Amino acid sequence: MGITLDASRSSALFDILSHYDTYAEIRDFRYPGALKHYGPPFQAQDGRPSTSPALQTLVGNFLVTLPSLKNVSEDFWKVQVEEIIENFAHANLSESYDKGAIGLRKTLATAISALVEYPVRGIYGGCAQIDDSNPHYDLTSAEDLARGFQDFVNGSIYGTALEDIAKTGAETDNLDDHSDLAKAFHEFVLVNLASFIHFTLVLSPQGLYLLKLIESANKLIPYMLIRQTLKISNVASMISAMIRIVLAKMSVTGVTNWIGLTKSKDDGMNLLQYIINTVLYWDIRELEGRATKAKRELAKLSQEQLQTLKEYAFKAQAEQEKARQESYNESIPIVTVILRSSSLPHDLTDLQHSHALEYLSLNLAIRDRREIIRCLCHSYPDRLTAAIRQVVDVYEPNIRSLHHAVNLSEALGDLEAFIHDIIRVAKIQVNHHSGESTVPTVADFVAVNRRHQHSLHKFLHQICKNSPDFVAVYMDWAKKAASHFRPDTTSSDVGTSSNLTGQLNDLFSTLDPASQQEILPILDQHSGYLDAMQADSLARLQRLIKSCPRSNEPAIATAKLQSSSSSSPSSSSNPHPHLLSPPPPSLAAPTSASASGHISRPDNGGGTFSLSRLHHYFKGGGDTPKTPTWV
Repeated sequence: MGITLDASRSSALFDILSHYDTYAEIRDFRYPGALKHYGPPFQAQDGRPSTSPALQTLVGNFLVTLPSLKNVSEDFWKVQVEEIIENFAHANLSESYDKGAIGLRKTLATAISALVEYPVRGIYGGCAQIDDSNPHYDLTSAEDLARGFQDFVNGSIYGTALEDIAKTGAETDNLDDHSDLAKAFHEFVLVNLASFIHFTLVLSPQGLYLLKLIESANKLIPYMLIRQTLKISNVASMISAMIRIVLAKMSVTGVTNWIGLTKSKDDGMNLLQYIINTVLYWDIRELEGRATKAKRELAKLSQEQLQTLKEYAFKAQAEQEKARQESYNESIPIVTVILRSSSLPHDLTDLQHSHALEYLSLNLAIRDRREIIRCLCHSYPDRLTAAIRQVVDVYEPNIRSLHHAVNLSEALGDLEAFIHDIIRVAKIQVNHHSGESTVPTVADFVAVNRRHQHSLHKFLHQICKNSPDFVAVYMDWAKKAASHFRPDTTSSDVGTSSNLTGQLNDLFSTLDPASQQEILPILDQHSGYLDAMQADSLARLQRLIKSCPRSNEPAIATAKLQSSSSSSPSSSSNPHPHLLSPPPPSLAAPTSASASGHISRPDNGGGTFSLSRLHHYFKGGGDTPKTPTWV
């Protein structure tokens, strides 16, 4: 008699599989050809399943069906967007593993994954209908806020929650006039958004750097010019002027190309590209200065060793992957592998290793920024500008509706004030008299959200009141999108969400008895972890609501983000994941379903996002190669 998974274990199994699959799909975009078998709206070979089924399903159900965006030509996806992604893949941007620390792209990829995995589970697992919901909510109770969020989601899928909030929004911009359900949902989202921003900008390893990038880019945006342009009463003239401000290429080469005197491929940069180029160039200058200083101070490393480390940044992706795998398999630092492969002295002291890793990291960072500038600002043809023009063209009717319904200039001013406030609050404040520093808390970001919430309420009220046709179009899209979260009780296809527990049991039954006994404790541990995380999150939310404590712990969504980003292997002296601080149960860097108790990530063999694909996580036992996740 085989083992049958109960609801708790089935839920834990589905959480683990969807968690790793979503992150793996996002991560795989770094490899050239990742979109070759992605499926619609990109290129796909007939009869071959998508290699990124979870993301492809989200894109197909929600993104490409957006009003107006669904009207873009096929080459928008198959040429413009696909080539931009391919250019980044061919750029071979560096890995966090090589730098010995979690990088910005790792932080962003993990953040995106932590958010995306929730709708992925909703699509494939479905959201059960709640029939007996209590319509009364205490806004000072964390449990009531969480229940309000669930009830609003349930009402959006099965009821009229979206229509109700839009109807009230057309009548007033006062939050107090909305239903208790809407107010509970609003409060829950406001606090969790503050928690997410706090983790991303304050707690994450790259938070300070990301804040610096945002601040630098924000300073270069000509808000005053754009606000004046948005005041133009004629919509066609306003759109034309905005296009010229943002996308016109201002350079001598651009002018001479336009009048036919030259035919240079690089015809300059538009405003958006100028901002990207300037911000990253400031970074490059700073990094080059640090690299030059480090090179002078690293007297104990020879010039040959330093040059070899610098050249590693320009090696082919296959060579770098080989070096990482060698470092991981032998549990030795990446700099040792690099120097050893060039037959140079590689028996470094701890101090020499630290200096070498710093020099390697600086050169990798410099190359990354140059490649990003090349891909976005100096590529030919200019896919970024072409893609933006196509989007503006199809969204012109929407822009006309918004121009009629809303004071866009005032709305931009409100957005500018909000961004400025977020940047100000996110900075660590230092008392010049005592020397003590004050780290921003979640409560600080909650306060920012509260200060600016009325600006958003006013913006949405104007749209709902003055442009009912616009609201109707997007309401229709939202209702269809919400319907995708209803469990499919009619289809028997293994790839659907019907009878998910049964499908998970079918998958589990294909494992041999020894593997099943090995995995059951993992599922029990992960189920306990999810329950503990939920309870801990509610407790923190309750403390924040009642007394706004100076706590630096994230809410439930960011708790997964934090545990995921902290569990990746690095190229330090102990690069193996199991030698690092243990992450929460079942959230360590995935390896194989062997004696280690970890779970293998699927290969790129693809398949629909069904149990046949997820089967790769457990199938194969100790035969699955143990490979680290590098990003």
